[in-house]
Amino acid sequence: MTTPSDFKLDNIDPEDFWDTLLKLEKSFGTKFADNSFKEAKTFGDICNIVESQINQTIKDDCTTQQTFYKVRKAISLTQDFSVNNINPKTKLEDIFPRENRRQNLNNFQVALGFSVNILSMKTWLGWTLASGLLVSVIAFFFSWQYAVAGLTFFTLCTWAADKFSKELDILTVGELTNKISRENYSIARRQNGTVNKNEIVKIIQDVFVADHLIEREHLTKEASLGWT
Repeated sequence: MTTPSDFKLDNIDPEDFWDTLLKLEKSFGTKFADNSFKEAKTFGDICNIVESQINQTIKDDCTTQQTFYKVRKAISLTQDFSVNNINPKTKLEDIFPRENRRQNLNNFQVALGFSVNILSMKTWLGWTLASGLLVSVIAFFFSWQYAVAGLTFFTLCTWAADKFSKELDILTVGELTNKISRENYSIARRQNGTVNKNEIVKIIQDVFVADHLIEREHLTKEASLGWT
């Protein structure tokens, strides 16, 4: 069985690496210059290049703490939950009960000021739809009509399942805070357009850990990229 410890930086496919860079651009609210990373050979190189291209005001305050306050305020404004009863260990299923969960989460995101996706379909349904899509692709070797019909059907089912899914991806307010800090670093801070330089490497590590199941201990400055 594959475990997170089986994944290392040099296992990442170049295309997946570029997808991760796009997420870092979104999180830091910046745009990396073309070919910025063509000479990168290690994780340390990646961090140095990202740091060099973040041209925002330096402010040494804690983003996670600021994000928690924003999350807590948005919850208290939109849900039947007192600020005093919200802490990092508070369960999201208590704040967002299954009934009307999607609507309540939409209200929460409006109060928060940006979107955060924490819902998914049931695991068994995800595997069923993925298997159906795979079988449909294989069907091209036998009948393109059945293959197209299968792809159309399972694609529509996947879209519907994703649109109406209600399963929580994360469990606590603390996990939600970390997810927002990782994916929306710039706008999660109290003052947009500022950055705590001491947090940049951690955020980069967080994104790689979440994207590629790499344990943090493997993301050292000397860790090499597999295609260089």
